[in-house]
Amino acid sequence: MFGVSNLWFLALFFLIKQILCSDDRKHLYCGVCKVIADEINWDISQVDPRKTLEVESFRIDSHGNQRSKTIPYARSETHLVEILENVCDRMNNYAESTNKETGRKNYIRTSSRTGEAVTLENISISGDIAKSLKFACESVIEDHEDTIIQVFKQEREDTTDEFCQRQTGLCENDKEEDRNEL
Repeated sequence: MFGVSNLWFLALFFLIKQILCSDDRKHLYCGVCKVIADEINWDISQVDPRKTLEVESFRIDSHGNQRSKTIPYARSETHLVEILENVCDRMNNYAESTNKETGRKNYIRTSSRTGEAVTLENISISGDIAKSLKFACESVIEDHEDTIIQVFKQEREDTTDEFCQRQTGLCENDKEEDRNEL
């Protein structure tokens, strides 16, 4: 049978494995969060700023009229929900890259959105990576859909930091230089 020292060794092994897997999972979800933010920002930037949407209030004034207002379509809840319905399908456009200096993994596009040439160095592409990215993307959107909509409805410079760090905590220990890798 197992001796006490063997049991301690096995327990320590599984604890270390759990910690390492947890760290990998945190990096995956942080990276996917940044990818989601990048994709949403790209989609918003592609909408004609003159395109608007008329929305009506649920309130009725004393004369029985509903008030309506016109809002920019790009950051409307309607447009953001449309984006979220398809964003995870784009995870197959990303590959895993490992920083040579830090060993940190991040995720980069393997194809250009505009048709320009893309330099791919030090990347790993596989069906397993694409599946992991898509699963993580779906999980992030399922868990944080309302937060995504609230953050991206407002025009701001730091949507990625606001969403991935401050609102969800998915990149809470992210360093400044790592945020600029995407």
